[in-house]
Order: sequence, then C-alpha cells, then structure tokens
Amino acid sequence: MKSKTCYLVLAALCFAILVLVADETSAQAVKGESYRAETPFGGDVKSVSARIAAMYSADAPTVERFVQAAINLEGRMGIAAPVVIAIAIHESSFNSELFKNAGNPFGIQASKPWVGPSFTKLDNGQQTKFRKYSSAEEAVLDFGNFVKNRTWYADVFTCPVDDSRCVVDGLKKTDLELGYSMNPNWDESVMQIIQKVRLQELATR
Repeated sequence: MKSKTCYLVLAALCFAILVLVADETSAQAVKGESYRAETPFGGDVKSVSARIAAMYSADAPTVERFVQAAINLEGRMGIAAPVVIAIAIHESSFNSELFKNAGNPFGIQASKPWVGPSFTKLDNGQQTKFRKYSSAEEAVLDFGNFVKNRTWYADVFTCPVDDSRCVVDGLKKTDLELGYSMNPNWDESVMQIIQKVRLQELATR
C-alpha cells in the first residue's frame, strides 16, 4: 500500500513537471511570435509596396526600395515615412517620366546649390533641369535635406515624427509661406493618399 502511494505521488509529481515544461515552452513560443511581429517592418514593407505598385502600375521591387529607405532614414530626416512616400506617389506615382529617367520621385528641380547630375524635361512649357539620383537612399535623403534647408518648412520639425497631418500642414503653401506645391489642395491630396494606400501602416512609433 505504501509502495502504491509513493508511486501515485511520483506520478503526480512527474505530471506537474510536464505541465510546467509545456507551459514554459508555450510561453517561449508566444514570446518568439511577439518578437517576430516587432522585427522592423519586414511584412509591412512588402505588403505596402505591393499595394502601391498595384494601385499605380509601378514596379514593386523599386517601390519597396524607396519605402524601406524612407523608413530607414526617417529618424535622420525627422520626417514621417508615410508622408515621404505619399509625396513621392503624389509627384510621380513611381512611374513618371522623371522617375524612370532620373530616379527622382519628388519632382525636385536641379536649382542651386545642386551640383550633381540632372535630367532635363519639358515642364510647364519650358525645358527644366531636375535632380538625378543613383539610389533610393540618395533620393530620400536629399528630399529630407531639401526640406531642412528651407526656413519656411521649419514647422515640419516641430511635429512628432509620427504625426503625418502636422508634417503635411508644415509643407503646404500659406499666405505667408511658400509651399511644396502651388496647388492649394496639395495637402489634402497627400493626406488622401496616406489614407487610401494605408501608409499609416509604415508608422515606426
């Protein structure tokens, strides 16, 4: 009888140990899943880039390089990645003549102090030089520098980096400040792109 009792106690103890091990393994699996979900932007970059490419008839791998560059350089620029990509879509759809020939999705002209390569095309009835870039990183970083070097965009850098509306408002034309575009509806168009393409999925904060 005593032997049977010891056996039952031992069996119960083994069962308890097995339950604890299973729980720990399960917890580690959940923790692993959580870690993978927080790995920087792997799935989101691909899905958002594919969505942009499908909506605007653009090349998905090319779009993905620009999306990734906007995310990687967001902190350095101080400009939200969704805004950078929305402006690129608004200005070029990643398939304009300028983009295809100069890798320039932002429509930035080759005015001073630019001394790099340029691409000339007809714009508003006259031949105009635009900046030409060799990579997505170069284009995105130059966009950030372009904004930083113009005092009338100073409001942009008072915004939380994840506040797209604040950033876009800082770039729009007002009665007292030049804007990224002369179009009075430019800001709303950019915000509509962010909503339509769901670019907020790229938010890094």
